[in-house]
Amino acid sequence: MKLTDADLKMINWLRRQHAGWRTTRIITAVGSSVAVGWAVLSWLQGESTAGVAALAGMGFFGLSYSVGGWAGRPEISLLLKLVEHQQESDHS
Repeated sequence: MKLTDADLKMINWLRRQHAGWRTTRIITAVGSSVAVGWAVLSWLQGESTAGVAALAGMGFFGLSYSVGGWAGRPEISLLLKLVEHQQESDHS
């Protein structure tokens, strides 16, 4: 299969996005954990405002997003593996 220049640009963009997720998921998980911890400490100190609830909600959302998608998007992983396999077959 012959890929056009536009196809190759898209594949390279997907590779960068996929590789960048490794760093993003760790930053998101740590930041979300800090947000949840801060919200819990604020709540334990008797502060129960909408801001504390919002902070906890955002923290839990960030944690679920980063942990739920820890491996990245499986369809992108599969697509990149197929493209690499195809390119290796074309060069052989």
